[in-house]
Amino acid sequence: MRKILGIGFVALFVLAACGKSNNNSPTAGGSPSKATRGGGVAVLTVNTGTANGVGTVLVDAQGLTLYYLKGETASNIQCTGSCVSAWPPLLFSGSGSPTGGVHVTGTLATVQRPDGKGTQVTYNGLPLYTFTGDSAPGQASGQGVSNFYVATPSSSASGSGGGGRYGGGGGSGSPSPSSTGYGY
Repeated sequence: MRKILGIGFVALFVLAACGKSNNNSPTAGGSPSKATRGGGVAVLTVNTGTANGVGTVLVDAQGLTLYYLKGETASNIQCTGSCVSAWPPLLFSGSGSPTGGVHVTGTLATVQRPDGKGTQVTYNGLPLYTFTGDSAPGQASGQGVSNFYVATPSSSASGSGGGGRYGGGGGSGSPSPSSTGYGY
């Protein structure tokens, strides 16, 4: 009887996970910093969701909107020091690679942060951040603040996406930090 219940539970879990990955809502489940859980089951690091007034955006495992800093690339991380207090980097730890939901069509990778704060997740060459001003899924209160813009499935460090109504032009240009580091 235990074996039948165990198989039923696993089947229910798999069906629930499959149902969540085929829609546009953020997929929760575990820490955004872990790539795998126990038996090698992948945990989504980046997914898509909807942010009020913006549309489809990239989100972390808790459904919070992800951002990039205009002018920053994986080889030129500029948000360090007091900047990370307002813009925590999306960090990755564990084995494997970051994973994305079905609508995350770009390239997920990682880069070592120059400040020693860990391994940061990148999307199409853009280091990803959350914003402390967002407290729930669906918020994008960091849009346009201090040269940070919401990351979308078309965002790219090459500048070929993420512009238009999402702002920023996908990473072209450069921020103008103040003497205190982005005004924080």
